[in-house]
Parts: sequence; C-alpha cells; structure tokens
Amino acid sequence: MGLALSGACLLHCLILPVAVIAAPSASAWLGATENTVHWLLVLVAIAISGWALHAGYKRHGAAAVMVLGGLGLGVMVIGAAHLFGRAAETALTLGGAGIVAAAHVINLRMCANHAHPVAARR
Repeated sequence: MGLALSGACLLHCLILPVAVIAAPSASAWLGATENTVHWLLVLVAIAISGWALHAGYKRHGAAAVMVLGGLGLGVMVIGAAHLFGRAAETALTLGGAGIVAAAHVINLRMCANHAHPVAARR
C-alpha cells in the first residue's frame, strides 16, 4: 500500500502541471486547492507508511528501515511546508516519496526473510 501511495504521489506531481496547462479554466481552482491537497496526501502517507513500517519493524527488528522511512516523510513535510519555497516543493516531495518507497521495498524484503516476529525468535 505504501508503494502504491508513493506511485500515486509521483503521478500527482507529474500530471498536475500538465493538467493545469491543458485546462486553463480549471487552473485557478487547482491552484487554490493545491496546498490543502498536498497536506492531506502527506498526512495519508504518514499514517499508512508509519503503520506499514512499524508492522515490518515488529517482524524484523531493523530500526534503520523506520529511520529511512521517517527521513523520507520528513522531506515530504518540508516540501509541503514550502520551507525552501514553492520552486523546491516538487523536488522535495518526489525525493521524499522516493526515499519512502525505498524504505517500503527494504521493509518488504526484510519481512520476507523473517518468517516469525522478532519477539518469537530465540
């Protein structure tokens, strides 16, 4: 689910500018809702990624995966908050989503290598 969300973020970031250019009549509405949509997407990403990465952590015990995912989510928050201006928003959001996607792939692979939760192993 986290990978699908990262892919949706990528599509949103790449398709929205094309849609704004292609549909000038809708550009004012899209521009007005852009910040709200980005914050909603970041909050959904935090909730889903946090849950998925924590579930994997309980299974494999590698905190580095959660740290990597948290780093990616933090970069996405920085992008949504426009801390480096609107010009850097897309790069930060895509970079953060890429980091989160990498954390999910690593998490998935580590979970596949551990048949039982860490607490159950001796």
